[in-house]
Amino acid sequence: MADAQEPQPQTAPSDGIWVPALKEAGVAFAAAALLLAIFYVSAFRWIHPEFVPFMDREASKVVAPGKDLIPVSVGGYRVEDNSAIIEDFNGDEAILALPRSFQAEDYPFIKVNLQGFTRYSKFKILWRRADDLSQTHALEFNRSGDEVTQIAMVYGNDNYRGKIADIALLFYDGPALGFENNNNLDITVHSIELRPFSAGRVAEQILEDWRNPPLWQGYSNNIVLGAHSQALLPPNLVTNLLVTVGCLAALTFTLVVRSPQIYARPPFLATLCAICLLGLILNETIRWTWRIEQAFDTNQRYGSRELPDKIQNSPLRCGRFSQSCDGHLLPFF
Repeated sequence: MADAQEPQPQTAPSDGIWVPALKEAGVAFAAAALLLAIFYVSAFRWIHPEFVPFMDREASKVVAPGKDLIPVSVGGYRVEDNSAIIEDFNGDEAILALPRSFQAEDYPFIKVNLQGFTRYSKFKILWRRADDLSQTHALEFNRSGDEVTQIAMVYGNDNYRGKIADIALLFYDGPALGFENNNNLDITVHSIELRPFSAGRVAEQILEDWRNPPLWQGYSNNIVLGAHSQALLPPNLVTNLLVTVGCLAALTFTLVVRSPQIYARPPFLATLCAICLLGLILNETIRWTWRIEQAFDTNQRYGSRELPDKIQNSPLRCGRFSQSCDGHLLPFF
């Protein structure tokens, strides 16, 4: 009697090739994410040397309620409970100051908890160093719905060092000239948080950078950047690294686990294609989230408006700053 051959495991016909390939790609993608996260944490000081002066310091979070803010230049202002409410701008701006000194290296992150901030306004944090009160420095916040994201103050570079004398919040009209005073909506500032360094706050910064798009940068075509200027990690870079390391992980797994008796393996090329597909989905999900948000911005700024108003609402140089070009030709230039 001939020896009976041991049955070889095969992929179920209902699964085909792509279902096992997607499963294996998912495992490789997750392994790549874990490896990159471990590397990022281990090499954080090397990747972000700007954070080194702010690490390994003994500082606790400080929360200043909105009522502690002093109106410096505001058209309409009131205090309700512990919050400060800006009802109107003074001309095209509103400034609230917090006269509190602190050591810059203790607080690499600042979070302003507010509501009512619209796409028609911009928002910056201002600060002065105690050794030079004549100079005011600024960083712009990134919008998140009707709020703003946490800001990494380390990107103030050498200007954000040593003793900080005070900080201030500056709200001002954005590039849409057809709208004023935050589109006539109140801005409620609940509190300001001075946040020391922690891994959780770094992760929060990265996620908020990815979720909230930089809108309308003033280009002649509708470009969406990878992230705003204070972003820690560009999402395109991370996605490309995930795909590359995921492919290497899949190759390693294929070379180590050769025996088909363990489980039926999909073709390696199919796994690579599936990994690239996962990377594409991640990247496009982020990008189209930004595109949709930008479409709302475009519609509210330009929809149902005559050509002169559309040009005036444009952040492009000749529409926004007509004094610096041929403004006398508007609205035809």
